[in-house]
Amino acid sequence: MRAVDRILISNSDQGAFRMNMPSITPRVTALGLFGAVAVLTASCGGSSGSASGGSAAGLPSTASVTIPKADRFEPFLLEIAPGGTVTFTNEDADAHTVVSMPTDPVDFKLLVEPGKSAKVTFSQPGIYGYYCDAHSSYDRTTGLIKANKGADAYPISMYGIILVAGDALPLSAGKAKIVMPDADRFLPLSVAVKQGTQVTWTNLDSDAHTVLTDPGVSVQFKFVVPANGNASFSFDKPGIYPYYCDAHSTWNPELKRVQARPGSSEYPAAMEGVVFVLA
Repeated sequence: MRAVDRILISNSDQGAFRMNMPSITPRVTALGLFGAVAVLTASCGGSSGSASGGSAAGLPSTASVTIPKADRFEPFLLEIAPGGTVTFTNEDADAHTVVSMPTDPVDFKLLVEPGKSAKVTFSQPGIYGYYCDAHSSYDRTTGLIKANKGADAYPISMYGIILVAGDALPLSAGKAKIVMPDADRFLPLSVAVKQGTQVTWTNLDSDAHTVLTDPGVSVQFKFVVPANGNASFSFDKPGIYPYYCDAHSTWNPELKRVQARPGSSEYPAAMEGVVFVLA
C-alpha cells in the first residue's frame, strides 16, 4: 500500500485526523441487433459547478469487450475517445445482450449471439453503464444492476462501464462528492473528475464503511468512513480507480470482480464504485 497524506477522515465525535494508508442529456435511441453497428449521438450541456473538457489524448479509438464462458463482461471498465468503437465478442454458449442504463446519455441495445460480435460507436462523450438483461436486472429504485439467480457468476452482476472522453464530457473539478445513504451502496456509482480533484465520501449510514481500491489499481488505498462521517482523497494521477467496501463486499480473485457479501442490504449487488480521473 502506498503511504499518502491526502486522506482526510472526520466525524461529528472526533476532530479530523490524517492517516497513512452529469446533467441528464436529451436521449436518442439507437437500436442495433445481430451484429449491426449502433452509432450514438446526443446533445449535451454543461452542469453548474462542473468543468467540461476531459482530455481524450492518448485514449484508444477502438476497444474490445469479451463475454467469456460465464455471465460477465471483460474488461469491466473502459475509457475510449469520442467516435470510438467498442466490439463485444461473445465466447459463451448463451446469447447475451448489451443494454444501456436509463441514466446513459443515449439508449442502445444489442443482441450478441454465441460466437458472434456486435459493435457500438460512441459519438457523445459521457459515462455509459450497460448490462445483459438476460442475466441481470436494473433496479430502478437504487440504480443498481443485480444478477439474476441462476446466472453463472451469481452474485456478480453482468454489467460494465465505459467512459467516453472529450470536450463535452461534464467533469467535477476541484471537489466532488460521493454519498453512502442508509444502505450498502455508493451514490453515484461512477464519477468523472479532473486530475487533482478531491473526492469526499460522506457516510449517512449507521454502519461504518470502507473505501478500498481493487487489486491491481495503480494507486492503492484503503480507509474507513465512520458512521455519519466523511473521508476525502485527492486524485493526482489520471487513471481508472475502481473501489469497494470490504465490510459488505469481497474480491473474487478467480473472476477478478467484486461480489456482494450475503446479508448486505443491496445483495446481490456489490457495494462498489469507480472514479475516472482525466488530465
